[in-house]
Amino acid sequence: MVYVSNVARLINKRLVAKQYNVSIQTLEKHLPPDYTADPKYRFYNGNHMESHLYEGIEATDFYDKLENVLSTQASAFKVNVALGYELVSKTDPDDTRYFYPNLANTYVFNKPVAINSKADIREKIISEIRSMELADKLNYPSSGYQLKVITAFKIFIYHRDHALGDSKAVIPKIIRENKHVINFPKTNNKCVFHCIAWHTFQSAKKDPRRIQAQVKEAFKRYCSFKGIKYTLSLFRSFKPIDLLQLNEVEDCFQLGINVYSMDVASGNVECIRRSDKGYEAMDILSHENHALYIKSIDMLQSKYQCPKCEMIFVSGERLKNYKKNQCELVNIESFPAEPTIYKPAPNVIRSLLTKYSIKDANQYIDYFIVYDFEAILKLTATQHGENTVFTNEHIPVSVSVADSLTDEVRCFVNDDPKMLLTDMFKYIGDVSVKIQQYNVKKYKSLLQKIINAHGLTGMEIPGVNLGRTYKMCDVVSWIEEGKYASFFDFQLSLGFGKQRSDYGKLKQQLDQVPVFGFNSGRYDINLIKKNLFPVINTDNIKSVIKNPSYMCIATSDMKMLDITNYIPAGTSYDKYLTTYLGGCKCDDKIRCVCGLGKGLFPFEYNTAFNVLNQTGIPPKSAFDSKLRETSITGDDYERVKFVWDYYEMKSIKDLLIWYNNLDVVPFIKAIKAQRELFMRFELDMFADGGSLPGLSEKVMYQTCFNNLQYPDKKPANAFQFPAKRMAGYKSQDAKTKRKFGMTLEHLNTLLQKQKYLCGLCYCQLTADTASADRINNNLGHIDGNILVSCVKCNTARKDMSLKGFRYKKLLEFNSDRLVYSIDKEEKDIYTKMKANIAEGPSIIFSRYAKRNETKIRGGKVCKKIIGYDANALYLWALGNEMPCGRLTTVEAYDGIIDDIKADEVFGS
Repeated sequence: MVYVSNVARLINKRLVAKQYNVSIQTLEKHLPPDYTADPKYRFYNGNHMESHLYEGIEATDFYDKLENVLSTQASAFKVNVALGYELVSKTDPDDTRYFYPNLANTYVFNKPVAINSKADIREKIISEIRSMELADKLNYPSSGYQLKVITAFKIFIYHRDHALGDSKAVIPKIIRENKHVINFPKTNNKCVFHCIAWHTFQSAKKDPRRIQAQVKEAFKRYCSFKGIKYTLSLFRSFKPIDLLQLNEVEDCFQLGINVYSMDVASGNVECIRRSDKGYEAMDILSHENHALYIKSIDMLQSKYQCPKCEMIFVSGERLKNYKKNQCELVNIESFPAEPTIYKPAPNVIRSLLTKYSIKDANQYIDYFIVYDFEAILKLTATQHGENTVFTNEHIPVSVSVADSLTDEVRCFVNDDPKMLLTDMFKYIGDVSVKIQQYNVKKYKSLLQKIINAHGLTGMEIPGVNLGRTYKMCDVVSWIEEGKYASFFDFQLSLGFGKQRSDYGKLKQQLDQVPVFGFNSGRYDINLIKKNLFPVINTDNIKSVIKNPSYMCIATSDMKMLDITNYIPAGTSYDKYLTTYLGGCKCDDKIRCVCGLGKGLFPFEYNTAFNVLNQTGIPPKSAFDSKLRETSITGDDYERVKFVWDYYEMKSIKDLLIWYNNLDVVPFIKAIKAQRELFMRFELDMFADGGSLPGLSEKVMYQTCFNNLQYPDKKPANAFQFPAKRMAGYKSQDAKTKRKFGMTLEHLNTLLQKQKYLCGLCYCQLTADTASADRINNNLGHIDGNILVSCVKCNTARKDMSLKGFRYKKLLEFNSDRLVYSIDKEEKDIYTKMKANIAEGPSIIFSRYAKRNETKIRGGKVCKKIIGYDANALYLWALGNEMPCGRLTTVEAYDGIIDDIKADEVFGS
């Protein structure tokens, strides 16, 4: 059986002719006319772009015509589609408006999609458009209009020069000296065949520079496959192979060819073409139209995975440092060179709003997403070790997702965990775009002000001159020209390296949508971890692991967090909702539909996916838990029967969806209420801390820095500014060619106004310590540009602003009330403190203990199980006096213990 999408292609004609045992000439007589002969078709051709217009077509013909046009392209390209459509008024059926198909009116994709293989046509274009609601892609003049019909579409194809075969390309050192890449010299446009020859015929002793015979064999095989006669002149004059032609190369050599590119500046490796063939994979690196062979793509991408927790490291050395049993990375320790007052990092958005004087927005990211998984408990009864039996395997079967922007809830159910995650993250991706659009709109004035202040270069903006700096006027012109559909479209296209500018820092905050789960770091993430990273399919994943829990998993577009990191340990979901929402207030708990009532589901009864298809209410015994040795009450079972009838459930699957959704709808309301608590301290729970301790630390330091004590500004004794200093100031300005215009009268007036105090640290001045400090160091000593300060402050301030230096001196004045970072001179303190941090005593003898049954200590029967946990110990400690100032080492001496007991050492 043969399936082809476009019989116009020669290779497909051969397949069909072979299938029906006819000649190609006979087949061509029975083929329909070419799409270019369609009377509804118009073709426009330019130097770098072509467009294909279809008007007056049926919706059913759309996908066939689109695929026919794209399949006939001979080289790699980018594509976008514009729709022509007619709108009708919701109140007046005679009021219609037609919109011509162009990118200014409507575009299917936010930006042109790169097509690097034939498989991309179906995967990136056809399948994507089929999954879209095209009515949502259209522009409407007002909410009073609705779509009547889509009657036309225009395909915009942008030509690209991406052929592999330029042997004259200059390969940079970062690639040339990489031991995981082989660069074949003097390939004469046949670098792809060199890669194939090396991959096919390589041996341990083979020199990659001496495989010319194997390259010729590979080329002859390709000629035979194409039906071309091999000649030496053809071999020598062969043209480079375009990315789109690699499909034929794959079929010829039975290889799946994946193509990667490397950012020379950052070293990041990105896949630009992934084969969909089931053949053996071969990886090549494309640089400046030259193909290089990749020996190990994992090594090239610097991916070194821990075999235990699957955490990925960027180097083999870091993986070695990762302790196998504890899964704890040994960090490289560094210390400040000088004593420094410690202050937590400020909120990025708030700092930028202040820096650029933006008043129309606050620092809070308004919207977020929540999710919750449910699993079936597949029976296993697997023995693990001498004393452990795994009775069930948890397999994810459903996930509910809700967001605070639209308040919509979606529940996905699938027996394939990977497909379940695919559906989930596709939906999260769609919702994230809406939240990102809102974020960009909210901070648009700040974003545009940063662009006008500093500009963006070709390093951030794709496809422009690297040597220029671009401002908002350029962005506006690009949008008007149709290069970008909107400012949000422009924002999406930008890329930033590790050294982020103000714009890059802000973009990261706006792009990363918070995605919350409850106890997700410990349960949900570990439940889906096997398929999570392949489904996310991104190279820039960052995770924070606090074994066995994931505190955070972040990509460029989302940040997965666990709300249990923001609440006291051991808090249940029911207790969390009760704390922030007050719990269910319904008098009749059985017939409660407020969304805060109790949810019930027979987890241990649901041991296989087909159980969800059962159409009757599960029996009361199905809700029993062998693990907890509990049964539901009669009222609980009556509630199950009520919700079954109330929501018109048809199967246990409907009960699962109801139960799953019940976990996310109130979750959003509770998070909103919890955020309000931290907003009282001007803290954003999503951005200012990854956990409750992190936010508590910022609250604690806020208290310190908001209650600073100011020096006593008691006036000093009056004196006249020394006249002999004037010559020195005049000489300074003469040497630096600055204007001098300072008078003694002005200095004495300033001294009187400042009450003979330093204008920076407010210490009392004398004739020996007073100095004339220039406010603006670019100007000379002139009246109006002078502040009288002490000599120490004058020499220490340098180019720092008056406000910044005064704050620095204020912190120094309060240093005995603030905390210092451990500096390099006292780094031994860190080692001593770390070595003396011990965990609490553990009294756990086994994973499961039962009174009068479990045996401990040589066979003795356990009579009582009791445990104590001082949950408020940290809060109690923080409520007491804390050590402040710079930590220093005191050498031991006779009697030091007595002095410590007498409180004569600390705080002195």
